[in-house]
Amino acid sequence: MVLSQYEYSMELLTAMVCKNIAKWKNISWVKAFDEFIKSSTAKMLFDEKTAFWCNGPDYIADEYRREIAE
Repeated sequence: MVLSQYEYSMELLTAMVCKNIAKWKNISWVKAFDEFIKSSTAKMLFDEKTAFWCNGPDYIADEYRREIAE
């Protein structure tokens, strides 16, 4: 399976966000991924209409923090 540049970019961005979350929560990258991928923030990230990916991994991780604080 060959990923498009968009798909590759989204997967790489997700990995960077999860690394940020894992460090912040002091949990494994895998656990951070599992928690993040189920979030509304991840849904926004993978929704092409929002262009949320333009904000970068730190902004997206901060948005996730805001989401789980609610």
